[in-house]
Amino acid sequence: MKLLSKEKRMDMANQIGLKARDIDVCMFNILDGSLEKELLLDCLMFYQAKDGGFQGGIYIDNYNTNSSPYQVYEAFRLLDMAGFDSSCEDKLYDEIINKACNYLYNRAEIKDNKWNPNVITNNQFAHAKIFTYNEENREFFGYAPTASLIGYTLLFCKPTKAYYKKALRMLDLCLKDFYEKDSFNKYELISYMNLLNSLKKLNIYNEHFDKMENKLAEYVINNYSSNYEDNGIHPLECGLYLNNSKLNELKNMELDYLIDNIKSYGLWDHVTDWGYNDYPEQDSASLKWIGAITVNNYYYLKKCGRIE
Repeated sequence: MKLLSKEKRMDMANQIGLKARDIDVCMFNILDGSLEKELLLDCLMFYQAKDGGFQGGIYIDNYNTNSSPYQVYEAFRLLDMAGFDSSCEDKLYDEIINKACNYLYNRAEIKDNKWNPNVITNNQFAHAKIFTYNEENREFFGYAPTASLIGYTLLFCKPTKAYYKKALRMLDLCLKDFYEKDSFNKYELISYMNLLNSLKKLNIYNEHFDKMENKLAEYVINNYSSNYEDNGIHPLECGLYLNNSKLNELKNMELDYLIDNIKSYGLWDHVTDWGYNDYPEQDSASLKWIGAITVNNYYYLKKCGRIE
């Protein structure tokens, strides 16, 4: 089994400090054990808007300086990666979660039990094509990132909170939709997988664990792309939290690929494809992604025990 060596890990830590955004440097050092996870809260404060949502490119491919549900999802995803949950007693954590949930449940656009990941002001800023505010993209995303956000709300809020109870009401309709679907895009797979992971951490809705896991794993196995550089369904991104013997084999193949394909400057590269060439900011986004994709890949390696 291939492992990320101590030497490469140390070089990666040095290089990410030179080439990555502050929030990615923070995340890497939290995952590496050299920073306390609470420091992520300070970083997130720079991205949290007055209305409680997140903005300002916390998700790199959307330069909107206004809040959107997808940007909230990205903030919540980082909190989950860092190991936060409702047991955290930090006052800043409570403030961030309460404001973000207030934005989601009282301000953000929701239709048919799904948040629209995009907002109309996206169209005024540089963004990847999938973040254009239109009906086509709303339908494309489906329950992404709604399923993730439902799970994260349950994970980050105490059961006594109104937001927790609102998320529970949304959950039943979300699961009904999941079981009725025959096909998924990668964003939906990721979102349902994150939901399942949150439910497992909370040990609630246990009767759905095996059914969800089997359906998701089977779909990833039958539809994955072995071209790890494309924008398709990949075993780690869409199946990290799923336990299936065949899928685990595919994940191990991708982990080997990651270890073998660290660039000469010590980090991973990311080819940004926004789906069109309307914005020159796509080039700067590619540079920012070097740090963000390194954090994601390092998390995969750590989660799967592939670091010396």
